[in-house]
Amino acid sequence: MNSISIKKWMAFAGLTWLTYVIFHALSLLNFHFGKGGFNGFYAEFDQTPIYYLMLAVLAFSFALHVVIAVSRQLKNNAAMGDKYHHTYPKAIPRFVAWGGASTLFGFIVFHFWQMQLLDKTDLYQQMFNIFTQPVMLLIYVFGVITLSAHLHHALTSVLQTLGITSRRYDLLVIILISILMLSFASVPVSVIYA
Repeated sequence: MNSISIKKWMAFAGLTWLTYVIFHALSLLNFHFGKGGFNGFYAEFDQTPIYYLMLAVLAFSFALHVVIAVSRQLKNNAAMGDKYHHTYPKAIPRFVAWGGASTLFGFIVFHFWQMQLLDKTDLYQQMFNIFTQPVMLLIYVFGVITLSAHLHHALTSVLQTLGITSRRYDLLVIILISILMLSFASVPVSVIYA
């Protein structure tokens, strides 16, 4: 498989996750409609076959995305040697870029397992319990910021890979990411000021 095909598979896996992130942000907005609506939505959705299919697709695309990203980076390092060790991307040091990706990976795994361990009979109250803990609040704020930074880099790269000039659509990318970030942030903010 050539480099362009691999990049397209990586982009496809990333876009699968972007679709889920948008769905997740929209579903979390149910929190603002109160306990009944929020608990009802998740109680019904978590019991459907679509939920389990979604988890399988997300797990596969997540693994595909990570494996391709790491293997491409290692291959580029080996092919270019010292020439490839310039700042990445746009004056961001390599360890910061990869540190951010690693942090996002850790946050996704942490968030998934934490959600599996929660008592789903009153998820609304569980969210209150999580976001009233300062450490958990900081973890989620940091996770959302890391996700937003990754999405900005990823979406501009995907657009470029698909042949769409990323500069032309950069404002649209920033608007989309800002809306997602504000949607995710609205839940802990509403808990803090409840």
